[in-house]
Amino acid sequence: MSSSIILGRYCPLKSHIHSLNATSKIICVLLFTITTLITKSLLYGILLLAISSIVIYLTNVPLKLYLKSLSKMKWFLIFVFLINLLFKVNLSINLLMIIKIVLIINYSSVLMLTTKPTEITNSVEKILSPLNKIGIKTIKISMGISLALYFIPTIFDHANKILKSQISRGADYRRLKNKVFSIKSIVFPMLNLSLKKADNLADAMEVRLFNLNNKKTSYQATGWADFDFIAILIHVILMIGVFI
Repeated sequence: MSSSIILGRYCPLKSHIHSLNATSKIICVLLFTITTLITKSLLYGILLLAISSIVIYLTNVPLKLYLKSLSKMKWFLIFVFLINLLFKVNLSINLLMIIKIVLIINYSSVLMLTTKPTEITNSVEKILSPLNKIGIKTIKISMGISLALYFIPTIFDHANKILKSQISRGADYRRLKNKVFSIKSIVFPMLNLSLKKADNLADAMEVRLFNLNNKKTSYQATGWADFDFIAILIHVILMIGVFI
């Protein structure tokens, strides 16, 4: 179960997409999402799907990881498709809506699989840094994102271990009735383990004298290369082209 969770999962490989600056990747994802949302033609939707497929290929990440993230959304995609058919939405518009959801999932998966969680949070803090001038502390936002990216895979890992241990003791989850009654037997141990892990993390941060009010520095220098500017420029041109 946990292996199908993309959020917070970094795949350490070598590729052109991995080498991009995290900030430029976030900007590219935002630009591509805007481009996807403003697209009104099925032909352009298919074109964006082809471009995202090329990006996925350039990541060198196994295709099965992307397919797993999509498989989690298959029932939602089927539901959207059937609802549109029920309300007699044009077939091309219906297919375009499905393609848009797939594009956003794929591009967000590219960001998660090719970027370390710490790099994502640091980049988000840099992008939101102008908000510091109006009294909004972006370090709190980035810290919240960092902890979320850390705990989501951890929670699913705990849930997977509890599920396997209960199955080994004879629990049967094939019937819907058993699944419903077994929720409490999974949730409470998972919640207990997560709270313990949160307490340990809080103690570790306190021992290291962590303070949100102190100025934070990074031990890694993150520079921009020519490929970062090229990637952003391509996404800007793509967005302008679709908008026109």
